Amino acid sequence: MEDGGVVSIDVKALLIASTAAALGFFAGFQIAWVRLSPRVRRRLHREKHQANGKGSGETSRSVGIICECGAIIQGKCTPEEIERHRASNRHHRNMLRHSGKEVVACEEVSEYRDAVLALVKSDDVVLEVGSHVGGTTKVIAGVAGRVVGVDQQPELVAQARENYPSIQFENFDAFDSTKLVALTKSLEPARFTKVFIDISGSRDLATVFRMMDLIDKIIRPDAMVVKSQALKKMMLRTRLWIEHPLNQKVL
Repeated sequence: MEDGGVVSIDVKALLIASTAAALGFFAGFQIAWVRLSPRVRRRLHREKHQANGKGSGETSRSVGIICECGAIIQGKCTPEEIERHRASNRHHRNMLRHSGKEVVACEEVSEYRDAVLALVKSDDVVLEVGSHVGGTTKVIAGVAGRVVGVDQQPELVAQARENYPSIQFENFDAFDSTKLVALTKSLEPARFTKVFIDISGSRDLATVFRMMDLIDKIIRPDAMVVKSQALKKMMLRTRLWIEHPLNQKVL
């Protein structure tokens, strides 16, 4: 009986010790979990949910997708939600604002002219804003189907016409939307497929953006090539948050 009593006491002691250890581990886990940052907790929870979904044959769902207009469509992203977004004013407004397929920033004249030779094709109709005396316009004319140079300085336009009489040069301020629209319509049914902008490489960024926005709204070219030191520096520093390594959101 004494041996049986000893065994019984040992079993009870073992159960109590095991229970205490389990409770201690659980308490330690809870403390460690609380100390984790909210971002890490969300990521761990999401990974667990995705693993469970794969194990049960379910497909994990992301919290959103990126539309072609640049907006993030939140929610389950069903076909109905996607179509509802594409029919919204926000989608159409974004598409108008970002209709250009490509923006290329240059800093030096050599870069600007190299971009001409690389990007312009024989079927392109090109507008150069800030054509000066026609130096780059001549380079464009050598590879494009057609080019029109625009400058607001009458003496520069006169010199360009004298230098290159076979090239079309127009004298007006490209910020004059009425004249820019008139020039664009004069080409119909053709259109400007590429626009080169050189309104002084040291021009402030706000003015450069205004010019780009106006060109994008009125002409909607396939590509804009902009000679601007400020724009190039800004683009070198720019990252999309949705692609940033610190953004843990699943897209």
